[in-house]
Formats: sequence, C-alpha cells, structure tokens
Amino acid sequence: MGFLHGGMASAFADGALAWAVWHEARSVSVTLKLTMSFLDIVPEGSWLEARPRVSAALDDVVHVSADMVRDGRRPCGRADAVFRLIRRKPK
Repeated sequence: MGFLHGGMASAFADGALAWAVWHEARSVSVTLKLTMSFLDIVPEGSWLEARPRVSAALDDVVHVSADMVRDGRRPCGRADAVFRLIRRKPK
C-alpha cells in the first residue's frame, strides 16, 4: 500500500488516548466512543505521533482528544474519544 491504513492509525490513537486517561485518572478504562478525522496520509517510513490531552473528567467518564502528527510537524489526523473508568471492587 505504501501508507498507514486508517484502521491501524485508529488503533494507535486509541492506545495513546487510553494512556492519557491512565495518566489523568490512574485507572484502567475502556473506550466508549472513538471518532477519527483523517487530514493527510501517513506514508510508509514516516514517524507518527499522537499528542493527547484530557478535556473533561466527570465521575467515571473521561473525554480526551489527540492531534496526530507525522514526522514531528505535519498534521495528519485528529482523534476524539470518550472513555469509562473501570473501578475494581474489593474482593
């Protein structure tokens, strides 16, 4: 193909967003909703970065987004997601 498939870019973004949620809440979470906007292709051999940030956290729901950048400067996508925190009950 010569470029990154959108499904793989989505999986990468989901992982980066989950790490941002972990950093904010120190809790395991699951993705409730993930929306991707693709702005440009990511050619084979490019370096892809996700720059996530938490925009809101209320009870067990966290809203997070990430700018996707290739080769350190070129915007190639945006991910927006909603996560639910998983609180483990004591045994």
